Amino acid sequence: MKLRAALLPFILQLASLSAPLIAADSPPQGWNPDTTFPPLSPADAIKTIEVPRGYHLECVASEPMVEEPVSFAFDPNGALYVCEWRSYMQDEFATDQMKTVSRVVKLVDTDGDGIMDKRTVFIDNALLPRTVLPMGDRVIVSFTGDGSYWSYFDDDKDGVSDRKELIFKTGPDNGNIEHQRTGILWNLDNVIATNDLRFRLRDDGQLEPINYPDGRFSQWGLARDDDGILYGTRAGGANPAQGFQLPAGYPVLRVREHGVDYGRPYSICKVWDDSSGGYDFEKQHILTSFSACCGQTILRSPLMPEFHGYMTTCEPVGRFIRLSRFERKNGIAVAHNAYPQSEFIRSTDAYFRPVWTESGPDGCLYIADMYRGIIQEKEWFPTEVSAEMKARYVEGYRKDKLVDWVERYHRVKKWGMTKVVRHGRIYRLVPDGKKPGPQPRMLDETPEQLTAHLAHPNGWWRDTAQMLLVNKRDSSIAPTLITIARQHSDTNARIHAMWTLDGLKSLPKDVLLANLKHPQPRVRRAAVQISESFFAKHDADITAALAALISDPDPQVLAQVYLAHRSIKASIPAGLSAQASTQPLLAAIIEKEKTTASLAELGTSAKQGQQIYQTLCTACHGPDGLGVKQGDKLLAPAIAQSPWFKNNGDIPTLARILLHGQTGPIEGINYGEGVMLPLAQVYNDEQIASVLNFVGERWHQWKKPVVPAAIKTIRSETADRKTPWTAEELRERVKKQ
Repeated sequence: MKLRAALLPFILQLASLSAPLIAADSPPQGWNPDTTFPPLSPADAIKTIEVPRGYHLECVASEPMVEEPVSFAFDPNGALYVCEWRSYMQDEFATDQMKTVSRVVKLVDTDGDGIMDKRTVFIDNALLPRTVLPMGDRVIVSFTGDGSYWSYFDDDKDGVSDRKELIFKTGPDNGNIEHQRTGILWNLDNVIATNDLRFRLRDDGQLEPINYPDGRFSQWGLARDDDGILYGTRAGGANPAQGFQLPAGYPVLRVREHGVDYGRPYSICKVWDDSSGGYDFEKQHILTSFSACCGQTILRSPLMPEFHGYMTTCEPVGRFIRLSRFERKNGIAVAHNAYPQSEFIRSTDAYFRPVWTESGPDGCLYIADMYRGIIQEKEWFPTEVSAEMKARYVEGYRKDKLVDWVERYHRVKKWGMTKVVRHGRIYRLVPDGKKPGPQPRMLDETPEQLTAHLAHPNGWWRDTAQMLLVNKRDSSIAPTLITIARQHSDTNARIHAMWTLDGLKSLPKDVLLANLKHPQPRVRRAAVQISESFFAKHDADITAALAALISDPDPQVLAQVYLAHRSIKASIPAGLSAQASTQPLLAAIIEKEKTTASLAELGTSAKQGQQIYQTLCTACHGPDGLGVKQGDKLLAPAIAQSPWFKNNGDIPTLARILLHGQTGPIEGINYGEGVMLPLAQVYNDEQIASVLNFVGERWHQWKKPVVPAAIKTIRSETADRKTPWTAEELRERVKKQ
């Protein structure tokens, strides 16, 4: 049951101006009032937002305290570090978007009332900072245009960074700013996880990279649960939850992860500014399918126990937040909409743009709302279509997304939406009649005090205490941790104590052996994962203990035992592999191994292309190359069945498509947004050749790889090309050969 907040009279007035309801197959007219509407104050904006019954929203920061917030994280003392994108789409032309005027700001609640009242600019004059991870004595930050990571230090404790240190260096990232790596967290296994890399923090402060087995895991945002399982989302592909079967670092399984009707959004905003998610003309609501999934977090708070383990996912195009509950059957987890035919949080306000969520130290859910008119990056917000493009799409004029988006631009400009920038709100969702928890002071606490938090009912406190203890490198606390790992009655406390000891390299074998027999399967599963280092050394006691678990009744424990054998390339006990016929999770792991084995046979160039494909192409073409379904259509063609790849490929045609993109229908079928974006400015000749080699070898039995020189030739021949190719143009080019 949901409590619907009263709508503002102003919004009701606008609704009364809307056109009559029309059938879904009628020419799109939609909600198009002949008026403008200004942004609302935080207090008035809250009145337009539906929240669950028994909860209310509080604004903890708003402009000018915070502007254009895209992500944030709490430090161990409860301060908020917020990435502000002060140059992002400040007008419809993206003027000066790459100008270094963005910031990371530090917000502090000095009087304990839950409202941020002190702001300092921690990092100034930055290029669109993406993610931030406060770690005690340093804050790790990443920026747009470069996949590197930096540590920033505030030596004099004034809230302003004094110095920085490059801790992981990589090359430039010229991809679309919405597609670059955005997400970072400290995970249960003492590894810093990002969207496509995992890192060990070395004693010298540098990050040692560890790849995911499957490339990019998530697009904008990253979440973890009590067991260290990561949860990804994708805006491209419109996936609110993905990849949540196994702990981080293990294969991402391809299983059915969504329940019935999970992919149907239930927004209530009427504004007709549809993007790739379409527009529901019958109900005059934005979105018929998901468009922008991002900023997820797992709720792990005692303040809202009914939502423990559920995940929030932001949908800024739809102006709502989805709440996913997870049901695990026979080891396989499936996501369901926790509010069937509705949404967890949603608004009628055109400017409500939730992009990030975090479960806070006080137990509340925190939400970053960019509160702006334009939420699409310039590539998806065209302001005009050339005469050449119009002529090309005469037949399907209404169906072509580029034309639709230009019409959208003129609508939202008339309404004044393009001018609503430099706002921003951070809300917290609070249960009625409950007092949020106290502000932490972990930076001031001793190791002994920190260990007590490993049994805290709030997951944020446990994670942060473990992170600080491991990074202090103080093994003198080991006896206390050993006692917790051996004797504590709380499951989470035992698990965190084991992992903290593992991070300090102080975990006794007998503690592991005891917990491998623990009655709680979560403890056994964690103990199996931690025991891999002992198993790798052929420790007889650990080997015998794992052998005793091959008939464990819990599917996740069985899967972890299998993965432990695979981690050291040991032969799988017959009694374990035989259970795949009755254990779906185990069967999915074995099936994934077969796919991985076939990929191992790829050539050097194809293996490089695999990383690019998994990072960029899989969102629309799918991990199996058969296309990702959104609603009742595919986002992209089945590249695994493309005739252009047959007989070792038509390289001149394929190179043209990758360099300059493709648009319009293909064989009479309209895909996704109707356009594949050009890659000429993003990837060099070697990289484009490698992607073609991956697809060609993976699905089309190519025997001869394409060389970068072939791509270079086509790049030169088509240097004057300014628009994507159509299927008709490509066919005509082949006929003339």
